[in-house]
Amino acid sequence: MKHVRKFLGQRLRTLRKQRGLSQERLGERASLSGKFIGEVERGEKSISMDSLWRVSAALEVPMRDLTDVGDKHTPIPSEDAEKIFALVSGRRRPEDVRKAYNVLRAMFTRAS
Repeated sequence: MKHVRKFLGQRLRTLRKQRGLSQERLGERASLSGKFIGEVERGEKSISMDSLWRVSAALEVPMRDLTDVGDKHTPIPSEDAEKIFALVSGRRRPEDVRKAYNVLRAMFTRAS
């Protein structure tokens, strides 16, 4: 079950960051503590269905967006990938996102 907790935690972190929310702010919106949100994101704690529903409502997403692990072979994004995503998914100008994409594409094209 640890794999499921980790997947759910990373999905939660991604959705929270996409919305520009801190763990504390999401916790407030979901009537949970920010500390608990962090523990769930790190896969350290399990979350009840009731709390998961409150989190999904606070994020304004269907519960399935948090829980659908899909194919069991779907890779979990690495922490570094999450950091890159957080950098470009915030409030950025479209031209800055394009520049970042072009730099990453050039880096990975050369690495292949």
